Amino acid sequence: MFDENYRLGLDTDYLIRKDLVRFFDVDGVLAIYGYGSDGINVCSDEEFDAFVEEHDIYETAVGAEIMKQYINRFTDPNRNFVISLSSCDTQDAQKVKFINRVYPGLFPPENILFTRGSDKAPIVKETLEKRFNGLETPHLFIDDDIRILDKLQCAGITAMHISSLLLLADIKNI
Repeated sequence: MFDENYRLGLDTDYLIRKDLVRFFDVDGVLAIYGYGSDGINVCSDEEFDAFVEEHDIYETAVGAEIMKQYINRFTDPNRNFVISLSSCDTQDAQKVKFINRVYPGLFPPENILFTRGSDKAPIVKETLEKRFNGLETPHLFIDDDIRILDKLQCAGITAMHISSLLLLADIKNI
């Protein structure tokens, strides 16, 4: 049921709060999603696990300039986390290498976390409970998958779609 007190419209002031604990996805958020020459995938989902064991798809991946500027300007590296869906330890290592190459010093190693399932809410809640003051802590999860964002929101986690940063760029001239 719709909450009558829910505020419509994006709160851009919230997006730039330095005190937020931020959680970032990798594919489509920290890394521009385009790993194959066609700009999408390098192989089918069924072939993916075997493919990443032999090929580092993040070796040529890049981060969007707006994301780099956003993280540099508005975040505290000690409060930055990565929570990314990954299929295996090899892909975990590839993503860590990518993050350190593209975002040096902005994500402490202990803040780079992986999940094998698509529901990221449990790991976000656990992180906020162990390291901060739970969901009471000002926080924000940035992802590109509406299904994941919906699960996060239903779990009481403040989340936004990556495209929301485009509005911020227009407003703040990043």
